[in-house]
Amino acid sequence: MSALDLEGRLNEAQLAAVTHGEGPQLVLAGAGSGKTRVITHRIGWLIEEMGVDPRAITAMTFTNKAAREMESRVETLLRTDRLESSVGTFHRFGLKLLRRFGERIELKRGFTVFDDTDQIALVKRSLKDEGLDEGSFPPRTMLSRISDAKSRLLTPAAHAAGAETFFEKRLAQVFRRYEHLLQRSSAVDFDDLIGLPVRLLVEDAEIGRRIRGGLRHLLVDEFQDTNHAQLRLVRELIGPGGNITAVGDEDQGIYRWRGADLANVLEFEKSFPDAVVRKLEQNYRSTQTILDASGGLIAHNEGRRGKRLWTDRGAGDPLELFRARDEIDEARWVVRTARQLEAEGARWSEIGVLVRTNAQTRALEEELLRTETPYTLVGGTRFYQRAEIRDLVAYLRAIGDPRDQISMERILNQPPRGIGRKTQRLVATECERQGLTLWDFLVVDQFESLPERSAKALRRFRDLLQALQGDLDQLPLVAFLDQLLERTGYLGLFAGDDEDSRGRRENVGEFLSAAQGFGGESESGRVSLTELLDHIALVSDLDGWKVERGVSLMTLHSAKGLEFPLVFVGGLEEGVIPHYNAKEPADIEEERRLLYVGMTRAERRLFLSSCLRRRVAGRFQDQRPSPFLDEIPSSLVIVHDSPSLFEGERTRGAATFFGRQQAPSEPESGKLAKGSRVRHPKLGDGVVLSVEGYGDGAKLTVFFASAGKRKLVAKFANLESIS
Repeated sequence: MSALDLEGRLNEAQLAAVTHGEGPQLVLAGAGSGKTRVITHRIGWLIEEMGVDPRAITAMTFTNKAAREMESRVETLLRTDRLESSVGTFHRFGLKLLRRFGERIELKRGFTVFDDTDQIALVKRSLKDEGLDEGSFPPRTMLSRISDAKSRLLTPAAHAAGAETFFEKRLAQVFRRYEHLLQRSSAVDFDDLIGLPVRLLVEDAEIGRRIRGGLRHLLVDEFQDTNHAQLRLVRELIGPGGNITAVGDEDQGIYRWRGADLANVLEFEKSFPDAVVRKLEQNYRSTQTILDASGGLIAHNEGRRGKRLWTDRGAGDPLELFRARDEIDEARWVVRTARQLEAEGARWSEIGVLVRTNAQTRALEEELLRTETPYTLVGGTRFYQRAEIRDLVAYLRAIGDPRDQISMERILNQPPRGIGRKTQRLVATECERQGLTLWDFLVVDQFESLPERSAKALRRFRDLLQALQGDLDQLPLVAFLDQLLERTGYLGLFAGDDEDSRGRRENVGEFLSAAQGFGGESESGRVSLTELLDHIALVSDLDGWKVERGVSLMTLHSAKGLEFPLVFVGGLEEGVIPHYNAKEPADIEEERRLLYVGMTRAERRLFLSSCLRRRVAGRFQDQRPSPFLDEIPSSLVIVHDSPSLFEGERTRGAATFFGRQQAPSEPESGKLAKGSRVRHPKLGDGVVLSVEGYGDGAKLTVFFASAGKRKLVAKFANLESIS
């Protein structure tokens, strides 16, 4: 590879980063600016031009997918079938170190790596051993706090020394017990794959010298996502003035909630003095309009170094904002627009639909299924297949037909009620011996063959189901679902304040919304349990229907690192994004970065949507537009108001909510034509650019001097002709 070749493949800023000499450098790579190209070409340049031994080069990233792509690109660049440089994730690198040298820090050979399920089981055992109740100390919350402590390289003793509150002291007990059980199991968890290598390098001088002596160049991708432990590992590997190329973008730091520290980028020079800082600002993905819109948004963040992305791809189309009546109206618009784009020549796989929370996918999935639009749920489980939703559906099926053996077995000890595996095995044996279903056994048997503790738990479960069957006969379905959650204590499983628990609570709330929505929007709308279960069964049956690649439906977090020619971002409402849990300024900035990530996934077209109201836990809640919408330059956005906003008495507040000062008046659509000068009570004077259709339903495109291009429906436009 010659310098001439590089000059033909890289722009000026990329070339400078690739051919950087000795010492640390930070490459601030804006969205779509070719950061992977910089990393792969730098590896190639170090090997081909500088003669660095490939085995002395290590590149780290955060996902196996990114690592595979990086490795493949370098192999193509160097025309080799096998790259000798180490390219992988932080955790893979740490695991390799521990497999080689773990015994030096008393780690047993052949140790096991515990996954999330194993860790939860260990936390539950720790709680039990310490005499603590899972209801008061939710296991997932405890595990999240333990993980946070480990990411800060705190030992149980150091953590306990800083514990002040009652909760922190109990957490310290659980952390200590958890570590004891982990070691007794000859196991490590994922946090240990970073923390233990740091300990190894610090405590064993000989190993530290050997590792550092064999590593000449370190390249780290997505540096904004590193936590304290990962930064410490990098420093121990390379030293303050070592040859590190860190590539990241502070504007795309969206993992603060799991320990990522944006200061690792913002204060890079504190960790690596005399570092060279370079910016990649030329974007190869999006149109200038998309870049200016997303740039206008992110400019409101204070925690950033600052950059302005530009492209030579042209201005492109304006953004479009649809202001919907509710999430059903929003979903219909998204799917209708997506189908129109497909009819105009787009492929389904070119369309990405992004939302803030998993719960928002429910209405979108149902509309995609209803219209037989192929789709793939990326980075998550389909709504009705999520564990908490399957549990609730199993309860409903068992209450409707208690001889549904599969559903009965699923809920027998969910949430935990003292009917453990041993008891379940004894019950199964008795059912088989007597030829009874589980429900028949619960009703007719006296449980004399079982221990009294087990018999008592089974009687409580039987009484619970019988009580719920009585509730079903007396209550409307949505009220019954509330009663179901209260009687079973099911939401107690997700009482924690961690991201997973909040997401599961939101999913349960969305299930209540789905049940209410299925019953109709009127106050008297009623639906039977059978009808609801039939509806869910049909959705589930259609769930498997899709072409190999369809519309990609995902959360904003899952969209990181992806790109689509056509992108929809839904739910731009206060409480959705920014999320209602975002209280502090730092939280709001992270939410802004999350929306920025979503917007910059778009290559050609970007569509946004918000709702006037949204069902939350089965009840309509008025929504305010996201304050982030005011931060996107209005001249770059065409706004569409849903016709249903102004239908009926229930939406009388819609005009005021969306910034209008009065209800829409009857238009003089017949007088408006292309070139007409008009006046809007809020948007000011403008010129009609085009008219589609006739009469009240005509769609007008108007350019306003103060607000840019807007699309309006004649009936609701409230325009005055000033020609």
